[in-house]
Amino acid sequence: MSRQVWDKMGIKIKFAVILSLILFVTTSTMGAIMIVNQRRSLESQMRSMAGTITDEFAQDSKIPLLENDSLAMSQLVQNMLKYPGIFDVYILDDKNVIEGHNDLEKVGSAYADDGLLSVIKAGQPWILKETEEAITFASVIVFKDTTVGYTVVYFSKGFISERVKAAVTNVAMIMFFAIILVAIISVPLASGLLRPIFRLLKGTKEVAVGNLDYRIEERGRDEIGELVRSFNSMASELKKKEIMKGVFNRYVSPHVADEILKEPESLKLGGERREVTVFFADIRGFISHTRGMSPEETVEALNRYFTLITEITFRFEGTIDKFIGDAVMCVFGSPVRSENHLEQALKAAVAVRDALTRANMRREARGQKLFQMGIGLDTGEVIVGNMGSKVRMEYTAVGEAVNMASRLTGLAGGGEILISEDLYKTVMDRVEAVEVAGTTIKGIDTPARLYNIVGVKDPWKGEVQGVVDFIIARLEGEDLLP
Repeated sequence: MSRQVWDKMGIKIKFAVILSLILFVTTSTMGAIMIVNQRRSLESQMRSMAGTITDEFAQDSKIPLLENDSLAMSQLVQNMLKYPGIFDVYILDDKNVIEGHNDLEKVGSAYADDGLLSVIKAGQPWILKETEEAITFASVIVFKDTTVGYTVVYFSKGFISERVKAAVTNVAMIMFFAIILVAIISVPLASGLLRPIFRLLKGTKEVAVGNLDYRIEERGRDEIGELVRSFNSMASELKKKEIMKGVFNRYVSPHVADEILKEPESLKLGGERREVTVFFADIRGFISHTRGMSPEETVEALNRYFTLITEITFRFEGTIDKFIGDAVMCVFGSPVRSENHLEQALKAAVAVRDALTRANMRREARGQKLFQMGIGLDTGEVIVGNMGSKVRMEYTAVGEAVNMASRLTGLAGGGEILISEDLYKTVMDRVEAVEVAGTTIKGIDTPARLYNIVGVKDPWKGEVQGVVDFIIARLEGEDLLP
């Protein structure tokens, strides 16, 4: 731009040009600092999280490795591969032989050392190898001061690149709109536009020195306001990731993770009284049915059934509390409160039973063995919260309703959903049931009258059928149906 052109410009245009340049430089600097800070923070978090996960994976693998429990090791490997960023996992014995891996053909073969023994014995560091795409971590499995094996976990760096790319795009778009806005506004608004930028600069410096609790007051709905909200959102996400480092390997349920992130101070032993509904679903005769199957086939069969039950439970806002062998414990009304937890649990139980019936029809057509499930359901006041120790805890439910649901499951035959007489009286206008009289329940002296739910009435019936059709079609399309 020539001096003559500049001299002919009005003061408003000059202010707009100057402010545009200032905003461009300031925003570019701020964006660069934020992106660099985010990259460093994410990389630091990934290393810390990866080390913790690898170490706890080693602890969890100790007993299965010592007992040569291929099924348990395979399940541990599958669970590890569910974590974001993990794309490969190994369990090795003390001879560097692969004992657990997602690719069953690799089991029993030697692991490519990559200096594993020398690095691990030296004690520092956990990192075996680092490339632009991934970081390889390893940890020793120790039993009574003796090295019995190793765990090796591969963590992808891809998610960092995705977040950085998104941050660059976001900052670039905000810069563009901000510059256009400054170029067309009048001079009296110039000072008002500069003040939030200075607040952003201060906020960036605070975040850069580790003050992730710093927030900027949000004003306006223009591009600068969007930039402020973007900054606050980024600071909040960084704070959440710091919190998740401590809880990442303790909670795997999305509902539980969301609850903890909302209230980080709740991460302590203990719980609260809450009315919930619990049901257990147990495969009848699973051991006898799988007697001729290999461990890999057994695991695949279990995973298919667990997938079906999990999908249905989540559709009805329930939580998978735990897997117990070939049984599943489902909780409704915790950790997320729900006023209609009993209704949702009943619909989910019927949907599970009906979906398994549909799956068995396919198995029968293929000449495969049929699996039946017995389900016991009860509702009542229990204690929900973190149980265990300060080192390792589990979010679960404990109480008479849980015990009763478990006992009823033990009594339920294949395809039965058993509830108590008191509970039946509560829902009798919504369900179809058959009385099961004279049943003795463990811990109760007198015979009890139980009811087997054979179906639900409208409008529940239509909703249950819709969920069953949707889940069956989805899992069949993904070849995940039992």
